[in-house]
Amino acid sequence: MSLVAAADPVASRVLAQRLVGRVHRVSKSILRTDADAADAAQQSLIEILTSAGTYRGGSSIERWSDRLVVRTSLRLARSRQKHRERTLDDAELDAIPVRDDTGPPLRDEAPRAIQAYLGDLPEVQRTALVLKHVMGYSIAEIAEITESSPNTVKDRLLRGSKEMRRLIRRDVAIGKTAKGEA
Repeated sequence: MSLVAAADPVASRVLAQRLVGRVHRVSKSILRTDADAADAAQQSLIEILTSAGTYRGGSSIERWSDRLVVRTSLRLARSRQKHRERTLDDAELDAIPVRDDTGPPLRDEAPRAIQAYLGDLPEVQRTALVLKHVMGYSIAEIAEITESSPNTVKDRLLRGSKEMRRLIRRDVAIGKTAKGEA
């Protein structure tokens, strides 16, 4: 990392090659579109290379870079603030019955891929869920990465999980499949 911080081109190339796949996967997990993820990945790699001098060895290079990627991706998402249209009116969605957890499961699997449901969540909830359940970060680590309080992270995880369950219930109720057919 000290060679990268000193702008050694070979060390920088080796580090970028080592991290490029991971950087793209992390940014894609947080952002909705491939184009946004590619932009965030590129910006993240630049940030990693220019911030190499701040690496202190307290964690693996991958974990250190994950934090930079998440922050860069969140910054990009905030700057673009896209509002996605829902397929159903909120009033119609509220009319779908809520299943209590004492009944039988709705299905063995969700009608669409989990990534599709994550894409429908607000950015902060999606980020919290990905960091917790996909990347295995603790609540304290997520709070540090997202510059939020642990209670805020817990709230985002709870709300995100509830919203994902609601979206899955909606798709089951309308008979939606992975291909969008009803």
